[in-house]
Amino acid sequence: MCWKVSALLPVLLIAVGLRAQTHPQQPTPAPLTLQRYSRMVSLDVVVKDPKGHHITGLTAKDFEIFEQTPSKSRDKREQRIAGIREVHTAAMAAPAAAPANTAPGVYTNAVSAQKDPVPPTVLLVDGINTETQYQAQVHVQMLRMLRQLPRNVPVAVFLMGKHLELLQSFTTDPELVQTALAKAVSATGQGLGHLDPKDDPSAPGNQFYGLSGSRAGGDAAVLAARAQEFDQIVYAANIQERFDRTYTAFLSIARSMAGFPGRKNLLWLSTSFPLTLNPFLNQDDLAHLDFQKQMQVLDNVLSDAKIAVYPVDIGGVRNLQAYSAEARPANPYAVPSTTVDGQRIAGAESRQIEMWNHEQNTMVSIAKDTGGKVCMGSNDLGQCVRDAVDDGSDFYEISYYPDSPDWNGEYRKIFVKVREHGARLNYRQGYYATPEANADPRVQTAEMQKDCGDLLNATGVAFHASRLAPDGQGHLKFGLSIDPSDLTFSTALNGDQKLSVEVGVCTFDQHGWPQKLIAYPINVQLSAKAYHTLVNGGHLQDLILVPEPKPTAVRLLVKDVLSGKLGSVYIPTDDSRLN
Repeated sequence: MCWKVSALLPVLLIAVGLRAQTHPQQPTPAPLTLQRYSRMVSLDVVVKDPKGHHITGLTAKDFEIFEQTPSKSRDKREQRIAGIREVHTAAMAAPAAAPANTAPGVYTNAVSAQKDPVPPTVLLVDGINTETQYQAQVHVQMLRMLRQLPRNVPVAVFLMGKHLELLQSFTTDPELVQTALAKAVSATGQGLGHLDPKDDPSAPGNQFYGLSGSRAGGDAAVLAARAQEFDQIVYAANIQERFDRTYTAFLSIARSMAGFPGRKNLLWLSTSFPLTLNPFLNQDDLAHLDFQKQMQVLDNVLSDAKIAVYPVDIGGVRNLQAYSAEARPANPYAVPSTTVDGQRIAGAESRQIEMWNHEQNTMVSIAKDTGGKVCMGSNDLGQCVRDAVDDGSDFYEISYYPDSPDWNGEYRKIFVKVREHGARLNYRQGYYATPEANADPRVQTAEMQKDCGDLLNATGVAFHASRLAPDGQGHLKFGLSIDPSDLTFSTALNGDQKLSVEVGVCTFDQHGWPQKLIAYPINVQLSAKAYHTLVNGGHLQDLILVPEPKPTAVRLLVKDVLSGKLGSVYIPTDDSRLN
């Protein structure tokens, strides 16, 4: 259920103000560098010599950037570099952390982290796409990899199962990471489309083969054909399920990591990779399933969060299903024949090899689009981790404004050249030219409704929420203080600065089920004076009222409409659970 503030009781009034705010427990912040709305593309480019050493000291004159779209495959257009910055992670300043101990009734999604000499690394254990028989092997490989992990690398562990679970927040303690990995077990992916039903003897459609022999009439053959058709429909639905869960997990991780500075590494540990994450796959092969829109969103969110994905195939060398010890004919009633058996095995081989090829293309695609690398065909997964850490330690941050005015959602390939003989480059090799966000409040509210169930706090827009004393009518009341450095401004015709923010309140019952979303837009136009006040230590102030009945918990959401960046924080409203 979704409620708009304009349609609520008159008591649900929103007080939106803009004033400078100084926290007595913190020093006055330095002037903010606010974002102006523009179609800028930012790249993290790793440059190494043939021996694998970072090449430093390059300038904009040493780089060339080109764009190419599939619709104009022969038109490779050079782009003008707008800015370049050489980044050394060890020299980065620590993020503006939230206070270690916030006051009672105060909640925040601001990143609380110290400066790290190396980029943070996420280990994502995939329980959706990893078949159960490989899970023991997965843990052996992960523990071996952990022993080779540099001791100063902050590591977080996530399990991608029925729901995304954070098993361990960032730590450099290997014992904590090892304990978390021991818990990373999930059978969620069991039966979710890992084997084509044509080759699965347990598929319901294949159980009808015994009725379609000479003793059965034509009706049994028709029944068998329809059952096999139903198997294919279920297979496509399972593929859809795998994609949806994987997509949601990646989106959640990216949003939770957006507030951490610099480049982050995400090691995706799995034995199978959803072929539907490959944006160039012929969708006719997937019963016309279309994942293009979701891939555009995911690509943009991962890029904004500066997350480089390293798909790691930890299943090792695997045999074709047709030659496995437990393999048996899909049609056990067929008359034995060398020719028939050979055709059956050849067909099963072809389908599984094609599936593996699609999965490898998925690995390559998502790695290229985020600036990561594929890790497969090697027992030294520790080296894969070391490469990821090394790549993110030193890089060039290059930005440019694409010269093409056609923002139609088409995928654009990026080519970067450097005037350094023998240099090897690693960067995200494309992006989706996504149209401007739809500012219609109804569209924004519909999108925000999906974010209510996210179990992680999003950090793309930092804010503080203070639980205030209820008024005489007993409503819940929260005061929001939003950090404007995470918001995006556009310039009005008269020179004023415009700001468009969507704020939402998701309410939950005692069982954790979402009840309703209270949402409203905040559209303000700032004069030069108000804009100056905001730049010099100001915060965007909001007052939120939540009506009765009192929910067990709420999730506050703040979304920057132009950029799509999201901030969220979960707040239990049970007085006994208040901090």
